[in-house]
Amino acid sequence: MMNRRAFLGSLGVASTTALSGCTVFGQNSGATGPVQLAYDAAPPHFQAVVMDREGWFEAMDADFETDEASCNSIVQLLTTGKADIGMIGVVPALVVADSDVEAHVVSASSKNGFVVLIAESVADRFEADSGGFDAVDGRRFTLGTYPKGSVSDITARYWISNEREASLEDVELVHLGGPGAARQALLAGEVDGAVIPEPTPTLIEERTDAPYQRVARVEQFIPGEPAGVTVVRDAFAEKRPDAVAAFIDRHASATQFIHDNPDQAATYMSDVYGGENALDASTARAALDSPATQYTTDPHDITSGAEVLAEYAHRLGKTDSRLTADELFDMSYYDRAVGDQ
Repeated sequence: MMNRRAFLGSLGVASTTALSGCTVFGQNSGATGPVQLAYDAAPPHFQAVVMDREGWFEAMDADFETDEASCNSIVQLLTTGKADIGMIGVVPALVVADSDVEAHVVSASSKNGFVVLIAESVADRFEADSGGFDAVDGRRFTLGTYPKGSVSDITARYWISNEREASLEDVELVHLGGPGAARQALLAGEVDGAVIPEPTPTLIEERTDAPYQRVARVEQFIPGEPAGVTVVRDAFAEKRPDAVAAFIDRHASATQFIHDNPDQAATYMSDVYGGENALDASTARAALDSPATQYTTDPHDITSGAEVLAEYAHRLGKTDSRLTADELFDMSYYDRAVGDQ
């Protein structure tokens, strides 16, 4: 089992330059010069896309240098001091917070985004309050998730064990590489179901006749479960609190933009996430209208869900310690920037 230090080491120096077009920031980032912001442009951090498309990074009072990167790469950038602020997934954020670098989550980006999608042929098993994972055609029930220790994987484990009161031994968790792989597995009938976030469930429903139905949303059993968050290094925040507050203020504006301008937001979503999944603007708008699409900046919204994920991340060896909400979050910057508005 790979612990946090092994995980960080496995990323390698090359990950800071090669993944998702990431370029190495200066070693002296953030003290008096430009703020070094690295962000993952995936759907859980959609505010970053809005801020980029609306030109808000350039419009902030502080000078921001931005770089789009993968979450793994951003973990390395934050822990080596080459990024000041990172918009990443909550499990990578736990890895950063558990590292030797002092850092805290200062805002949410999204919550309650995961859906349990089950084949119609077995979906009626889940109408009861427990169980549902009896063998299918003489084999174990198969449930697709993203890689082990991801939010998708943890959500599936919690749903099986705590919500359905079943044994993990009755279920084969099939670890898929991401949205594209999950969609392909579902459409090919390779799994009986999957725990996946928007916009993939809507994409499947809107653009195919695949026989799957939603049987649960994570909000029903892990309310306030975070997906995307913003992490800031403490050393930077202490020197540049106004820059952190300015970023959170713009982040909150991006969240409001998504809520107030769904058609334009859908266009941005389609432009960025279309690719091989062919996410057109109409489907993107349907995904934004989904009850499982919940963008938020307020970190207070995700504390209870974060603690559940922190417990499982520790169990699965992603972190060396089990982090509490107090250890993971610093609410003061959000409260200063947005709380009184």
